[in-house]
Amino acid sequence: MVDAQRRAAAPFEGELQAITLAIGAIERAGLVEGRVANEQPSFAGSATTPAPSRRGRRSRSTGDMILMALERAGSGMGVADIVQQLERRWNRTMPAAAVMLELQHLEAEGAVARGVAGWSRRASAPIQDTSPDSDNDIANVA
Repeated sequence: MVDAQRRAAAPFEGELQAITLAIGAIERAGLVEGRVANEQPSFAGSATTPAPSRRGRRSRSTGDMILMALERAGSGMGVADIVQQLERRWNRTMPAAAVMLELQHLEAEGAVARGVAGWSRRASAPIQDTSPDSDNDIANVA
């Protein structure tokens, strides 16, 4: 039984020796805590530095995409047509019920209207850009 325990512990003892050697090398290299008090370790710097600005396409809300699809169509569109436009243009597959709920919210806000031909965008409703890196804030920076 002692032999079986030794054979089971052999790989772990090898790992323990390797870890001990690595810790000894770190200590000899002077990378021990307390040696350089003001310097942060390289792995800790990523948590305090700000994230780089987002690149690529702006993320848009579902309501903004629906408003743009309705504006592009010009005349009234049905819910199925709006779902198809969202899938084609933005590669967003959404259930018709979710689009219908969003249309009802937009109707309550006064951005869209339901007519005989379907849903249409009201001319007085601007598309709001909710992205954090909006170019509209340039005047506020200067």
